[in-house]
Amino acid sequence: MSPKVSIIIPVFNCEKYLSGCIDSVLEQTYSDIEVLIINDGSTDNSEKIINKYLNVNNKIKYFYQENSGPSEARNLGLYKASGDYIVFIDSDDTIEKDYIKSLCDKIINTNSDLACSGYTDLSRYGIVLHSDFDFGDIITVHQFIEMVCNGTGGVLWGKIFKREIIHKYNLKMDKNIFMSEDLIFVLQYVIQCKKFASIKSHLYNYNRLNNSSISSNISIKYLQNHIKVCEKIEEILKTANLDKIKIKQILTARMQSIVLALIEQQGKNIKNIGIKEAAQNVVNILSVKYVNQYKKNFKSKKLYYKLYIFFLKKGFIKTLIFYGYYSDILKDLKNTFLNKKHMSV
Repeated sequence: MSPKVSIIIPVFNCEKYLSGCIDSVLEQTYSDIEVLIINDGSTDNSEKIINKYLNVNNKIKYFYQENSGPSEARNLGLYKASGDYIVFIDSDDTIEKDYIKSLCDKIINTNSDLACSGYTDLSRYGIVLHSDFDFGDIITVHQFIEMVCNGTGGVLWGKIFKREIIHKYNLKMDKNIFMSEDLIFVLQYVIQCKKFASIKSHLYNYNRLNNSSISSNISIKYLQNHIKVCEKIEEILKTANLDKIKIKQILTARMQSIVLALIEQQGKNIKNIGIKEAAQNVVNILSVKYVNQYKKNFKSKKLYYKLYIFFLKKGFIKTLIFYGYYSDILKDLKNTFLNKKHMSV
C-alpha cells in the first residue's frame, strides 16, 4: 500500500488562479492523496469555486476560518492532515502531473527526511527554469541550511515533508511573523533531519504574476518583521552549531536584501510621496539599530547594487532615491534581456 500524501492549500482571495491550482492537484498521477483547502476568510468568489470541486471529488477536505493569515491557515492544515507526508502548494501556483509521485518516490527510495524539486519561475520577464537545491547523493545539514537561506530555498513549496517529524517536534508556523514564516518552519524542520534528496526536474510552477500577493507589496512596515525573522534564524542556526562566520554572512545577506528592497520602493514611490517623505523614510530605515549592525558589511558583485551600497554607506540619501527611481527602468530592461536568454517554454 502506498503512503498517503496530504496536500495543504491555503486560500485567500485567489479566484483568478484557484481553479488552475486545484485542477493541477487533481490531475496528479499519484492517487493516494488528500487535498486540504483552507479558506482564510476570502471575500471574492474563491469559496464558490471550491464548492464546485467539493461536489465532484471526495479527495478534497474543505475548511473555513475567519481571516487570520497564511500561517494560521497552514497550521490548521497541519492539524487536520492525516497523510504520511506533507506537501504545501500556494493557491496561485500549479504543479506538473508527476510532482507528487516524483517527490514521494524520491524521499522513500533514498530514505530521506526531506526531498526538494526544481521549479518553473513565471514572471513578467518570461519563463525560467530554476533550482535552489543542486547537490549529489551526500550533503551535510550545514550545507543544506545554507541552500535553504539562499534565494527561494526557504519556501514551503517545492518540498515534501515527513508528518512524523513535524508532529514529533511540534513544528508549526509562527502566526506573529507575516513574512518569511515559511523559512523559519523549514529551518526548524531541517535541523531535525539526517538526509536530504533533490529532483532536478522543474515540477512546480511558481507564479509571480499575482500582483496582489504579500511578497509583491513590500513596504517599510515589514522591516521590523524581517528583523524578527533574522533573530529567529540566528537562534536556529546557533542551535544547529553553524559556524559563526557563516551565520553572520547569512544574516548580512538577508538584511541587505530587505534594506535595498525598501529603499528601491522609495524610488518607485517618489511621484506619489515626494522626495522629502521618501528621504525621511530611508533615514528611518538606516537608523534602525539592528540594520546598523550589518550595514557596514553590505557588498555586491553586481554594479547595479554596488552603486546602491556606495550611496547608502556615504549617506547620499536623495541621490540613493533618485538612483532607484531612474535605474529601475534600466533594471527592468536588463532583467528582460537576461531572462529571454534563458527562457524555456
